[in-house]
Amino acid sequence: MDYIIQPAILSYELQMAQNPVRARMCGFGEKDRRPMDPPPIVRLIVRNEDGTVADVSQMDVNFYMVIADIYSADQTTPCTLVTNPVSTVQTAQLPATGQSSGESILSLVPSQPVASRNLTGSTVASGNLLTNLEDEPGVYFIFQDISVRSEGTYTLKFSFTLPPTPDGPPSVVMAAVFSEPFTIYSAKRFPGMTESTALSKCFARQGIKIPIRKEPRVSRVKKQSGHSGSSTSKASSPSFGASGDRELVSESEDEEEDQG
Repeated sequence: MDYIIQPAILSYELQMAQNPVRARMCGFGEKDRRPMDPPPIVRLIVRNEDGTVADVSQMDVNFYMVIADIYSADQTTPCTLVTNPVSTVQTAQLPATGQSSGESILSLVPSQPVASRNLTGSTVASGNLLTNLEDEPGVYFIFQDISVRSEGTYTLKFSFTLPPTPDGPPSVVMAAVFSEPFTIYSAKRFPGMTESTALSKCFARQGIKIPIRKEPRVSRVKKQSGHSGSSTSKASSPSFGASGDRELVSESEDEEEDQG
């Protein structure tokens, strides 16, 4: 007698292991990246048919995927697209009134607005089998390279899908979770990056490419507010704000903020 082994019936749940708090808007350039602070991290919980937590150590989690999308702070409205303000006007050559034939002037005329993705960067993450701060194994999805183009208060929606099988239906969303609301600031209002979290450092030690700020610098916004009304030499030690927020910035980033 032949026995047919039925596949295990599993259920899935997403949990926020680390919520983003803030970031600096990246604008509409194609190469600009302003990572969220701290980077969003999502955990996948897999349960057996009887509700017990499944052993994920034997699963090929690299094929698991979580997709990120951006929503309003109350989680009701997708904020996927945003209008590029530069696209609303364009320069055109128009004949100059009262001038001789062949002469023209430059003029700004309205153009068709161009929409861009508000959430940019690596919006899809694959699964990683990692141990957390309690040394417990789990499946985690790390979004260390996503940026937001426009300022405002948002949430992120993360959707988990299984890889499609050759003879099966296309991928469907098996679980979803929203992050806590976070704030995207303009360059002049951005208060700076905070110190890397213990969870980010834990995953970085396991080979995940998460930027870890070991020697952060004060953001330019706090430098200006901290030294307003007083003269301090460049050799003096930086004074951190009341919240202790600090930021790693390059010289080019300093120049960009000056120009902003």
